[in-house]
Amino acid sequence: MNAELISSTPIEEVRDDMLNPAYLTAFQRYLEKECGCTCTAVDDKRVAVHFPEGTIEEEYAGKSTTWKRETTIRLPNRVKLIKRVYPPMMEGGKELIALLLPEHVFSTNKNGRGFNSVAL
Repeated sequence: MNAELISSTPIEEVRDDMLNPAYLTAFQRYLEKECGCTCTAVDDKRVAVHFPEGTIEEEYAGKSTTWKRETTIRLPNRVKLIKRVYPPMMEGGKELIALLLPEHVFSTNKNGRGFNSVAL
């Protein structure tokens, strides 16, 4: 059963606040070479990802909770990425944003399990 589409809007940029620096090279290589994005390091844990024209962000019913908002980013080349926004845990805190890429983008460990952009 497919989830109901709630909204679909163009998106130009996401700032990933949760990227493990050890995975920056693979993260950047995949987004730039496979997806047509450009990546700019903001600091050692934040990366600004600029999407190609025609990229849309979709929100589906049942994908978000009180503790996270999850949307799908659909690129013009049909690649789908997941964006998760975590609200502040304390008043005055800052929300955190993570862009999840397909597991095959990252190296595998000895158990054969892939890593994602928020692996610590």
